[in-house]
Parts: sequence; structure tokens; C-alpha cells
Amino acid sequence: MVLEDASERKMHRHSDGVTYYADVPLGVYVIRGDSIVLMGQVSSDEQMKELQMPELDEIMEASNLEKLEWDFDKDLLA
Repeated sequence: MVLEDASERKMHRHSDGVTYYADVPLGVYVIRGDSIVLMGQVSSDEQMKELQMPELDEIMEASNLEKLEWDFDKDLLA
């Protein structure tokens, strides 16, 4: 499968009940069939608010949560 204009959605559920998110553009990705677990469109929710990545990072740092780092390109290498 070839994905064009792919993006990664980073999300953070805040204590105020709002889920903040930012989309990080990835470009073109080629995915092998055995790498696909689930794919679908996410419906919009009034409890979700889009931010730019620097703003989302600030909110996550202010909530004192440990930031999860995962690099798709490096972590799946055998």
C-alpha cells in the first residue's frame, strides 16, 4: 500500500476533558501488507481541539507526563 500525504496524529487527553491533537506530516509511505493492523477514518469530535505541534508539546510538558518517543523507521528494524 502506498500512502500519499500521510500524517501522524499526536494526541493528548487533558484533565479539562478536551483532547488536544496535532498532525505531523510524513509525506509518502510504502507499507507492506503484514504491517497493517487497523486503518480507518476518525470522526471529528467536539471535545477535540487542533493545535500546532509546539503548542501541544507545551501542554504535554505542563501536565508533567512522560513523553513517549517512538520512531517508526528505527524501532521496526530487525
